[in-house]
Amino acid sequence: MVRGQTLAVGETSLFCGVELAHTHTSVLIEELVAQAPDGPVDLDWLLGHLDKRSFGLLLLLLGLLVIVPGVASLATLMVIVPSVEMMLGRSRPSFPRFLSKRPFDFKRFKRLTEIVQPGLRAIENLSRPRWTLPHAAAHRLVGAVVFLLALSAIWPLPLVNVIPGAVIILIAIAYLQEDGLLLAVASAAAFLSLAGFGWTVWTSGGAVMRWMGHPS
Repeated sequence: MVRGQTLAVGETSLFCGVELAHTHTSVLIEELVAQAPDGPVDLDWLLGHLDKRSFGLLLLLLGLLVIVPGVASLATLMVIVPSVEMMLGRSRPSFPRFLSKRPFDFKRFKRLTEIVQPGLRAIENLSRPRWTLPHAAAHRLVGAVVFLLALSAIWPLPLVNVIPGAVIILIAIAYLQEDGLLLAVASAAAFLSLAGFGWTVWTSGGAVMRWMGHPS
């Protein structure tokens, strides 16, 4: 495999277990943005322009949307669906109609992709297939970690979605690059994010209980 490239349609991947081809993730995103209409789009349009077997690319795109103000809550709900399907060992992502038909402003997403593209290319240049895991183990591990991050991002706390969204993006890149080392780093970052979220909820709950006159 060429360093700094990811897999899409055409070559068998140890992580996703389907036939994928060598294409930079950054290039796939650029092509997707170039095809987007001027107005709002929905998830059906997004899935129609992706290889529907590509959980990694879908998680990357939804992870970016988790950070975008105005669509973060909807994107977080959307992330939960493929993460559960990955834990169940499904090979293709699918969404209920009430989520797949909800429109969102693609212009904000486009602006965000322009910001993150240099960082994404840098990670692609450093990342390579290593520490590869069996298909089922990698698929379910990524699904479980992303599921927990999505649950932490959905809470109505200021900026609570930013760190989980960034970690989901890193996990998706590691999955696409078949980089077990990067996946281990991303999983450690996820643990720190979840631990920080748990501490925040615990201290906030304690403060509310004290304010109500019931010391915890």
